[in-house]
Amino acid sequence: MNAKYIAKAIPLRDFTLILLFESGELRILDMKPYIRTTGVWGKLGDWDLFSSVEVQEDLGGLVWPEDLDYCPDSAFMDSQPLPLSMLKDLIDVYWRRKQEEAHYEAAG
Repeated sequence: MNAKYIAKAIPLRDFTLILLFESGELRILDMKPYIRTTGVWGKLGDWDLFSSVEVQEDLGGLVWPEDLDYCPDSAFMDSQPLPLSMLKDLIDVYWRRKQEEAHYEAAG
């Protein structure tokens, strides 16, 4: 497997993507500069379309409906390492949600 293949993409409301690469690297890709164009990428300004991002299993790139795709090498080069503070915030949110789910399940 290619170390630069994307394993997981998580869209955020600010039109950034958290990307987990098969190498284990976590990076953040800001899509706003692309969305602000009048070209084909401008379509991603629609949250429903943007948030429908998927990872191509065979190529490890990003894909959206309407034939939009982004190769994994470009995604890696155009992204930045995920700041440690942001990772901590994501972990905190995850654990809070898990605790709430456990509480609701226990309450029946």
